[in-house]
Amino acid sequence: MKIYHQAGHQTIWNLESYREDHTGDGIIFSPVHFASERLERIVEQEIKEVSLFDPQFYVPDSQKSKLHSYDFFPEKIMDGFSTNDYEAVAYEAAELCLDFQVRNDFESIIMPARYFPELISDYITQQKKHFVDPFLAALAKEGIDKKAFLTLPMTATMLMDEEFKTNILNWVTAYPEIDGIYLLVNFNEPAKQLQNFAKFKSYLEFIRDLMEAELDVICGYCNTEGIIVAALDVYAVTIGAYENTRGFSIDKFLENDQERRGPAPRIYFPKLFNWVRWDTADEIREDLPALWKKIYTPTEYSEEVIAGGQRPHFTQPLLYKHHFKLLADQYGEIRKLPAADRIILLQEKIIIASKLYEEIEDNRVVFFDSNCKGEHLPVWNRVLRHLRSCS
Repeated sequence: MKIYHQAGHQTIWNLESYREDHTGDGIIFSPVHFASERLERIVEQEIKEVSLFDPQFYVPDSQKSKLHSYDFFPEKIMDGFSTNDYEAVAYEAAELCLDFQVRNDFESIIMPARYFPELISDYITQQKKHFVDPFLAALAKEGIDKKAFLTLPMTATMLMDEEFKTNILNWVTAYPEIDGIYLLVNFNEPAKQLQNFAKFKSYLEFIRDLMEAELDVICGYCNTEGIIVAALDVYAVTIGAYENTRGFSIDKFLENDQERRGPAPRIYFPKLFNWVRWDTADEIREDLPALWKKIYTPTEYSEEVIAGGQRPHFTQPLLYKHHFKLLADQYGEIRKLPAADRIILLQEKIIIASKLYEEIEDNRVVFFDSNCKGEHLPVWNRVLRHLRSCS
């Protein structure tokens, strides 16, 4: 199982973590955040050779400037995207996109796809006509000897619709040229942690179906639930910094003039499988040192924040590098084990985390917002029981 950084805003943090702390096995580069010339000229070739490039055609008429630095992006190549007219340039776009990935010698090839928020009847037809068929033609023409992954952007609703899901499975498993799936799912959940059992179960069952069809699966935009996904021994999971790299949506591809309130700074606690508001964590550290010792896993980055004596800002890198390092360690522990032992290990750790949450609650002096609590853990445990019963 590989671990990729899901790069986004401040890709430099991912690169520094990879270079200096040796977290993960490579980067999935994001063109909406990283311009073409910068990727080609600045990033070391040895990093690109173990990394992937996500073409990000999800919103083909996106006006984001960095996307327009890539000559193959639909809006750029057409000078104004139109669904009806794209077919005329689809093969040219595919060849240019493939050439970019080959020229930079990325580890594998990722074939783009469009995101649709609804269960449209021609989902497969549009993906085939505009992206898959042109890209497969380009691959055949060039004779590229690299793994090829098809991007599959979906919603939880699609996964839970048995007919739609079956049609997707029949489609993606019909291509001998495709080695794997780059799976992205918009769960559309209000909580920061995935707490909907039906959605989580459908997601994991879909991954398993793909793997049973001998397709490698890269699970993109993983949040902490990637820990559970790792029990399936997928081809790759991801770690990300900001929330829009830990949960898939199309918001960052859209122009939005509205001012957004910055998120409260949070720190990742691997023993709780959760991010906790910094103010809450600092209160525990100061007022309940014995409890703090039980829940806290230090890194040089978190220790530097504490030593600074100032409330961190969400735009500063230290707490994200803390997260990269600790989550990579968790994944590293899991991937050493066979699948059955992974489930047992995770169930044991969830029990420990639940007891720690109970101890926090028993103190009744700490304010925990809804996203700091361990309400995701019973769902995760149930999902693990389901996986165990099906293995």
